[in-house]
Amino acid sequence: MIKIKLKKPTLVSFDKNTGLNCKISHQTYVEETLGLKLPVKFSLLMSLTEKSEDGKLLMPVDGIKTSGKEIALEIGEINALFSRTSQLAEPLFGKLKTVNDSLKSEAELKPIFDKYDNAEKVYAKLDFMSHRNLLSDIIKSKKIEGLNKINAQYHVKLVRSALTDFILESNKYAQGELLLWYPERKTLLEYRNSKGETEYSGLTAEVLNSYSECAIKLDKYLTSILG
Repeated sequence: MIKIKLKKPTLVSFDKNTGLNCKISHQTYVEETLGLKLPVKFSLLMSLTEKSEDGKLLMPVDGIKTSGKEIALEIGEINALFSRTSQLAEPLFGKLKTVNDSLKSEAELKPIFDKYDNAEKVYAKLDFMSHRNLLSDIIKSKKIEGLNKINAQYHVKLVRSALTDFILESNKYAQGELLLWYPERKTLLEYRNSKGETEYSGLTAEVLNSYSECAIKLDKYLTSILG
């Protein structure tokens, strides 16, 4: 049985009562083969907790940890992965819409589609998550024999869960900003949660690669439905 899972980034919390988060635009350089130095722009996030004798927060910065070839290459690698990752959601959304469009003419599914095309909702304007919910309802109905045969090969609950997680993460990637957490030297994603609050998640190559792999597997699943 085929399983699809998504490794999500870990939420990073800061105690606002003991310190202050400070974000600073920064730039370092990496040398290319022709000897040219190309700029690598990024933002530093510093959680200030140390105070001077007069009670003011200190802002210590170690130039070695925020510049140089090594840090530039690290940031460049994550930026490249992040850039590719942020482009995966739109094609998958399009594939999902195509799948639902292909099932819309099935008479057995009319009551389900009516839930998503009425006075309150317009099918043509459904967003990514709404199309996910529609397909989930179709799957759970078990009214399409061909779809049932495909789902017999998959752990369907995990497929539905992975698609939900993929959509939620894609929203973060679309509107989030990559930061270098100083002095831990870890990559964070800053974004707004569903309540409009600023949150931070730790991003690694493993997390971003998992997102890409999940997109590939979900695309393969949707393609199998289209035949």
